[in-house]
Amino acid sequence: MDGKVLLWTRNSIFQVRLYAGNRRYIYKSLKTRNLDEAREKAVRAYYELEFRKEQKLPTRQKRFNDVIDEYIAMRQSQYERGTHKQSNKQNQQHRGADMLRQIKRVSKFWREYCGGKQVDTIDDALLRDYVNWRRDYYRRMPTHEMPKNAKLNPADKTLEWETTFALTLLKYAHERGYRGNKPLPKYRYKASRNKTRPAFTLDEYRKLYKGLRRWIHEEKNNAKKRYARELLRDYVLILSNSGMRVGEANNLRESDLVEITDDNGRTLYGFNVDGKTGKRFVVLRSNGKRYVDRVLERNKKWADNWELASKNDVKQHNRRNADRGDWLFKMADGNKIITLIDQFNKVLEREGITYNPDGEKYTLYSLRHFYAVQMLRTGKVNVFDIARNMGTSVQIIESYYGKHATSRLLATRLGG
Repeated sequence: MDGKVLLWTRNSIFQVRLYAGNRRYIYKSLKTRNLDEAREKAVRAYYELEFRKEQKLPTRQKRFNDVIDEYIAMRQSQYERGTHKQSNKQNQQHRGADMLRQIKRVSKFWREYCGGKQVDTIDDALLRDYVNWRRDYYRRMPTHEMPKNAKLNPADKTLEWETTFALTLLKYAHERGYRGNKPLPKYRYKASRNKTRPAFTLDEYRKLYKGLRRWIHEEKNNAKKRYARELLRDYVLILSNSGMRVGEANNLRESDLVEITDDNGRTLYGFNVDGKTGKRFVVLRSNGKRYVDRVLERNKKWADNWELASKNDVKQHNRRNADRGDWLFKMADGNKIITLIDQFNKVLEREGITYNPDGEKYTLYSLRHFYAVQMLRTGKVNVFDIARNMGTSVQIIESYYGKHATSRLLATRLGG
């Protein structure tokens, strides 16, 4: 081909150099020791390259796995530099350590599904077929190999998020020229309906916190285990009296606490949270103040133990001390909590309230939903103030919680 294709061997394996124009070359292994086969593959590669140039496709092909690697590396770098914080709310939803973990978790599905494919070959049909593949993912897996908290049936919202994430990856690839002039796919799975999220009933909630109280009293010998149980109790009570998201609570620092006095002369706590919808001020219900005071007092009591453990970690070059700080909620070793779901599930199982009557499993997020329903039912606070305190929209409040939360005041008016 007038010198545009060059063959040579490396460790007896044939390699090819293809001229891409503008003094640029593409190198690749032909993965064969046979000369005739190498010639055939090299010529085929040359014509494929010419076709891609003619169609204005990228000459250097990228696999979807490569794009995922690049994207995660970019997000990791942004997070470490602190530039993951964006000024607009849309971008604020895609930042932080929790989001980075979510991106890495979801990436594993896309790697398995189509990670080996060229990124410019991924189209709407492939994205559409992902939904059925994903629904059967854990059904194909032997039971003993399933992750501990894996859901056999992914929720509609999960599928919507995962297909949206794939579009984000493809847009990233497109902006870097990895897809040439090929149009971006548009398929995104949309949840067919708003599924009401499970919220504890008042009786179930009473059963929960009484169960937590008993669970604490049962542990009398091991100080760390008792600490963990006390932590879970106060964590549950603060979430259910504030409506905060789990991730927002996990990231709270003692310095985020603000003591305020209301018009009734009551002393309340407020939290400066930084969550998926940005920064906001969350006011804790008045009866929740003692729960926060209990956490602060316990942190102060354990401070010397944590300081000693931190010094020992430094001596031993243990990196876990990097998670220590003025976190409001800390594990017994002084580190920031990641999740308390395992202990929470254990208490639910003990009390026989793991599922609601519709068979939906309660989670820590059910405490946020409980807060919303109870605040609506009292009728003392309007929906706009509830939405603002929870960091969500009035539409979401009405869609997810409204039909379960007819207030007594409204019922009285409707009843004539």
